Amino acid sequence: MKYNKQTYDYFIGLINAFVNDKTPAPKPELVSWSDILSLAIFHKVEEIIFKSVDQLKDRPSMEISRRFFNSRNHNKLADIMQIEEGKVIVDNFRKNEIDVIALKGWVLKGLYPKPEYRQMGDIDYLVRAKDIDKCIPIMKLLGYEAEDVGLDASHDEYGKKPYMKVEIHRRLLPPTEENHWYTDDIWDRLVEDEPHIYHMTKEDFYLYHLLHFEKHFSMGGSGVRSILDHYYILKHWKDDIDWEYVDSIIEKMNYVYFQSMTNQLAIKWFGGEEFIGDRLDENILSEDDLFDAGIFILDSGAFGTEENYQKWYFNKLKKENNVKSKKGFIFRRIFMERSRMENIYPVLKKHGWLLPIMWVRRIVYVLLHRRDRIKSEYKSIKDMEE
Repeated sequence: MKYNKQTYDYFIGLINAFVNDKTPAPKPELVSWSDILSLAIFHKVEEIIFKSVDQLKDRPSMEISRRFFNSRNHNKLADIMQIEEGKVIVDNFRKNEIDVIALKGWVLKGLYPKPEYRQMGDIDYLVRAKDIDKCIPIMKLLGYEAEDVGLDASHDEYGKKPYMKVEIHRRLLPPTEENHWYTDDIWDRLVEDEPHIYHMTKEDFYLYHLLHFEKHFSMGGSGVRSILDHYYILKHWKDDIDWEYVDSIIEKMNYVYFQSMTNQLAIKWFGGEEFIGDRLDENILSEDDLFDAGIFILDSGAFGTEENYQKWYFNKLKKENNVKSKKGFIFRRIFMERSRMENIYPVLKKHGWLLPIMWVRRIVYVLLHRRDRIKSEYKSIKDMEE
């Protein structure tokens, strides 16, 4: 989903006005309210855009205003439901002696001016790997459907209509990620608030924020909200973080460039020189590189695009597995290499001879439960250049 430069500039300007508590500039003639609304939905910042637009004298048409209003009502209901359901889930895990920590958006909500301005697509939790299967009957008892359980190296997915999507992670990063070494022992560094309920240190939360952002940025793209999250983390926690420790880990992760890009975009789009300025190294990125990164983020939306993900994965297989054609790529997507299959089906680590059986099991599951994903992937692969 791509728009012209004027639309992107005005979209960022509306968010900037919200962040800095200012009245936004009037809408330029070449920018349409319909595009601004679509971008807001694409990046999951409708509440923020609505707040800024609500201050303008030159308001959108009745039709666009109605769409804004409907979107806002949906988001408010989703936010209320997520908060209440989130508390119930944590309480049930605690009662069943399952150690748990709420991740990402749940924490970030507390850093925004009001929690509802930080929208969540789903709620993420981390539990110990040994407890992941204990969560299944609890979630079902709470009315959730197990939508994708046991088929991902990192997490299980649950849903409850109309608003709830929950991911329960057994690890923060899959072993295929280069920097999984830092999060593999995260439980050793978590702080216990009360029996079985934990939180991350500010240093670990900041580092995980960058790890999670970079993973999505590299694989399929990640949107404006990731830069906005970064802004609010530094605004509230900058003076509380042990930067000597963080910088040493950033260097080991080879994330100096990525952190610099994130800092520079945060200042360029939203300001915050007073708490981000001394974290900058402006010589790392050129203006052209920074501009390209910004456009990529704006084009990607909150969760990236299927097209970007397939391009990333195709290039990865080209480099690591000598896959050179779309046919070879499709074959490898269906019959994944044993190392990736072991992450999904740990039994393969001891019984490699089960690999063909697990291929068939995965294919059957995907055909029964993820047909929409198959169609989306096939379309992206079909349109992809070799």
